[in-house]
Amino acid sequence: SHESRLHLTRFFPDSSPGRVVLTASSAQRDVSESGATILHLSGNVEVRVITCAPGQDRSDACSIGSMVLHADAVDYNEKTGEIQPRGNVQVTPYPIGPSKNSK
Repeated sequence: SHESRLHLTRFFPDSSPGRVVLTASSAQRDVSESGATILHLSGNVEVRVITCAPGQDRSDACSIGSMVLHADAVDYNEKTGEIQPRGNVQVTPYPIGPSKNSK
């Protein structure tokens, strides 16, 4: 059985344009002592970091992604954008340019 996957997008603070695309089997949110919300993602988590030119968050100024992170679980701080992977972690550079197997 193929469990449903969650797809979440979070935008970085204005100081560093871009966004992070999170995919996981399950996610829950809680609030840390500092008041930041933490997303706890688990189940074959994929984190794709998409960076943009300063001051621009339009698709033409954004790279498709500078890296892809896979982990068993990830804690994502929605305030700072900090990513804390847990378990079996793998980071791969994202291919630049159109991929050959794109639909």
